Amino acid sequence: MAVDTPARVAILGAGPIGLEAALYARFLGYDVDIYERGNVAENILRWGHVRMFSPFGMNRSTLGLAALRAQEEGYVPPGDDEFLTGLEYVDRYLLPLSQTDLLGDHLKLGIEVVSVGRPELLKGEAIGTEDRADSDFRILYRDSAGAEFIGTAEVVIDTTGVFGNPNWAGEGGLPAVGETALRDQIEYGVPDVTGSARSQYADRKTLVIGAGYSAATTVVALAKLAEDAPNTRVTWLVRQVTEAGPIMPIPDDRLPERASVTAEANRLASGASANVSFKLGMSLASVCYDETTGKFQVELAGEAKERDEFDAIVARGC
Repeated sequence: MAVDTPARVAILGAGPIGLEAALYARFLGYDVDIYERGNVAENILRWGHVRMFSPFGMNRSTLGLAALRAQEEGYVPPGDDEFLTGLEYVDRYLLPLSQTDLLGDHLKLGIEVVSVGRPELLKGEAIGTEDRADSDFRILYRDSAGAEFIGTAEVVIDTTGVFGNPNWAGEGGLPAVGETALRDQIEYGVPDVTGSARSQYADRKTLVIGAGYSAATTVVALAKLAEDAPNTRVTWLVRQVTEAGPIMPIPDDRLPERASVTAEANRLASGASANVSFKLGMSLASVCYDETTGKFQVELAGEAKERDEFDAIVARGC
């Protein structure tokens, strides 16, 4: 379905994809509303200390640079070959881009989209028909004070991503017994274990769950922390593993930062560090928190069951 201008496009999420999509829509002449429940690039700020795998040139658009240079004649972008941290990417590109004339007045920050539907049709009606395609969207959203409003759009583009909605830590991506009650105490992001969150992990025992790059990045950082805080202990829980280790290397990987994290994480999983214990084929069965000791009591399930206690849990899927 083609939607001619003038028309209204609703973008859900003010991260890099949302901002670039909104910029392109504005350039083509569409009216745009950008709904963001937090701040610009909210999810990136949660891992802002991590250096990105890809260089800046792969994370910006020609139109974005043109908009920034038109806004500020002296704007100097990062070099296309620079590897920025998440925070540098936000500060040097995304935040300035969001403040350009094309986007600044179209940002709705602190706004949570509650539901999206079509006012004339229920979700099961007129599926695949032109009548449904031609029906506008109705957007129910809520501001930071809890007041609710209705917005409309001919097109809705969801760029909210998945980082803010990680898998639960139990088997099959389901919550482990007791996990939902402890959601605010378990870390589901990528903590800055050698920086702002150092005191929460140094000389303490941490359970890391997951076999993705976020989990690998955390394990590598904790092993680095252990060089200065030798009582730091890490148990890395992975449900499945490749022949090379928990992270499958990409042959001739063009992204050296990713290749480096992969190699070091697999090295640690092979027993290279006495501070890192690797457990394969296990998942989190149950978890509770002992207020007296300040520790998590966990049960791990695999071919056999194990019980252990940890000072912290970082869960990035299973």
